[in-house]
Amino acid sequence: MKNFIIAGLIAGIVSGIVMTIFHISGLWELFSILPFIWPVEKQIYALSNITHFTIWGIIYGAFYAFFYDKIPGKGIKKGLFYGLIIWIIAPLHNAGVMAMYAYYLDAIPYTFATFFSIGIVYGIVLGYLYKK
Repeated sequence: MKNFIIAGLIAGIVSGIVMTIFHISGLWELFSILPFIWPVEKQIYALSNITHFTIWGIIYGAFYAFFYDKIPGKGIKKGLFYGLIIWIIAPLHNAGVMAMYAYYLDAIPYTFATFFSIGIVYGIVLGYLYKK
C-alpha cells in the first residue's frame, strides 16, 4: 500500500482497539490502588478512544512517509522502530506530565498500555501496510 493516509488510518484503528481493550481489561487495577473510573459509558469511551487513535494514526502515518528513508530497517522492523520512536516522544511525555502532577498511579498503566498499543501494534501494522 503506497497511501500513507490509509495505512495510518488502519493502523490507528487497530491501535485504538488495543488501547480500549487495555482499558476494559482491568490493567489499571493491576498497577494502581485506584480503579479506572469510567467517565461515560463504555461504548462512548471506546468510540472516542478509537477516533482519537485514528486521527493521530493518520498524522503519524504522514510523518512515517516523510521520514521513511531515514528510518533504519525494512518492512515490519522499520515500522516497529518508528512505533517505538513515537512511544518515546508522545505517550511517554504524557505519562511524565501525569506523574509530575501526582497522577503517577495512572501514569504507570498508561505507559504500559501505550507501549503495546502505539509502540508495538501501531508500528507493526504500519510497517506491514505501508510500502514506498
